[in-house]
Amino acid sequence: MRLTSLICFLSSVSFCIGFFDAPEIEKIPSTEKVKRIVLIAGKPESKPTGEHEYFAGIVLLADMIKQTDGVYPILVKDGWPKNEKIFDDAKAIVFFLTGDGKQAYLEPSKLRVIENAVSKGVGLVHLHNCIEYPADRKSLALEWAGGVWDKSISCRGHWVSTVDQFAKHPITRGVTPFEVDEGWLFHMNFAASNVTPLVLINPPDKMRTTASSKRNVGKPETVGWAFESSKGNRAFSYTGGHMQSNWGKDGLRQLVVNGILWSAGLEIPEKGAPNKLDPADLNKHLENKIAPKKK
Repeated sequence: MRLTSLICFLSSVSFCIGFFDAPEIEKIPSTEKVKRIVLIAGKPESKPTGEHEYFAGIVLLADMIKQTDGVYPILVKDGWPKNEKIFDDAKAIVFFLTGDGKQAYLEPSKLRVIENAVSKGVGLVHLHNCIEYPADRKSLALEWAGGVWDKSISCRGHWVSTVDQFAKHPITRGVTPFEVDEGWLFHMNFAASNVTPLVLINPPDKMRTTASSKRNVGKPETVGWAFESSKGNRAFSYTGGHMQSNWGKDGLRQLVVNGILWSAGLEIPEKGAPNKLDPADLNKHLENKIAPKKK
């Protein structure tokens, strides 16, 4: 009986710890005197643990952006909120989910919600694969983000990169070089104007799989950029984001946190926005269950 009681007690403690550690989903602030940023995570995928960890990633990003005074992050799971009121008064929306037409927000009724937000000046952030739009929606991505992964010309590949080519811009303030094992989308289709390349990498020649990209051999490719639409909306896109462990890189966190806040219309400090991270938090809230491949 004593052993049974002990097991029950430890189980209840474990449950309580997990409960209180769980991030709050779709919590609307009690005051209007904050800048709301909505972060939308995609559903779990059939990927090894630590890859495409959309929810675990936005939890970290939310913890970092709220280190800036007056900013209130609102977390969304599984691609779309149950309560669409969370978009009211939002300053920016962050998408971290899959692409190629599988984005929930491209469904007609949901698309109208995002279009309404954009019409009010809301900024948009695309991370990793969600910048891949289906052919019949490419014009929408160009209008919203200033760039799109285009199957006819673009490439994707996974390799270890040293990222050290940054343009001068508020988003790159305080950003330091970093090395990542990353799955990149590159050789994008960009809008004709108002696009500022921010982050450039040099892909291995073997990763250039389209005729258009092969003509760019030896030239750097843009994987992070800022965009200001003709209507004044701000957008930031970064095609990395494959590995959860990469959020442990100081320069990467600085880049993405700056990009989110800039898209929301905030001024970025000269040394960059705060983005402290406890390394112990990196592996919290992982959702994908397939064991990593042995190297």
